[in-house]
Amino acid sequence: MSRPETLPSSMREKKRYIAFQVVAENDLGFGDIINALWSSILDLFGEVHTGEINFWLIKDVWDKDKQRGLIKCNHNHVGEVRLAMGLIERIGDVKVSMRSLGVSGTMKSARKKHFGEKDLTDYAD
Repeated sequence: MSRPETLPSSMREKKRYIAFQVVAENDLGFGDIINALWSSILDLFGEVHTGEINFWLIKDVWDKDKQRGLIKCNHNHVGEVRLAMGLIERIGDVKVSMRSLGVSGTMKSARKKHFGEKDLTDYAD
């Protein structure tokens, strides 16, 4: 069985990465935040439009101690994701505020700009 060909980058859907931080009375788990975001977006935009937003919370980047992470979404729907984040006031019995730290075109640049991470290129002459 042969592998299907991937689309060239010019034909792929463009995406953006939204760096966010959760400010809460208690530390929240990754699952709680996913459920709250999905609920907020589905309630606000419905199932059809949520599919167009193509949003995803990236688990590998989630920082449990600092309560921050990255959301991937379609480049045309960044505003809708930020709106849905801003409307979340409670997760369970915990009062929360989700704030957007910024938007980037790649995960690498989002981590460098908004989380202050460094790589070897930062130390090159």
